[in-house]
Amino acid sequence: MYYRAKNLAINNGRTYHVAAILRRRGDVIKIGENTDKTHPRFKRQYDDGTWASHMHAEMNVLRFAIPGDEIEVMRFSACGDHITMAKPCRLCEAEIKKSGIRKVRYTNWNGDWEVMIFDK
Repeated sequence: MYYRAKNLAINNGRTYHVAAILRRRGDVIKIGENTDKTHPRFKRQYDDGTWASHMHAEMNVLRFAIPGDEIEVMRFSACGDHITMAKPCRLCEAEIKKSGIRKVRYTNWNGDWEVMIFDK
């Protein structure tokens, strides 16, 4: 499953190679990566009036989430030889909270796992 997530992230055609894994009671429900497409639920407009035309890996899997699910987020270097910082951005964090996700594991700059816990 981590190998599949890594392949999706490395081959996503984006600058950042991020993958997110949605888990429900330990089972993998969906693996998502950053994409050039967006979703109406996560459409956002920048301050200059232009619209975002991409979707972060976290938002990609949140489309399938239910309250109580957990997410793991990892970011790979362009060559895929190491893992680096994948802490969700403020927009993803807000959507994660709205979705009822209580726990997010993400890789830090050293490739180690860190955890975010959200209250109900």
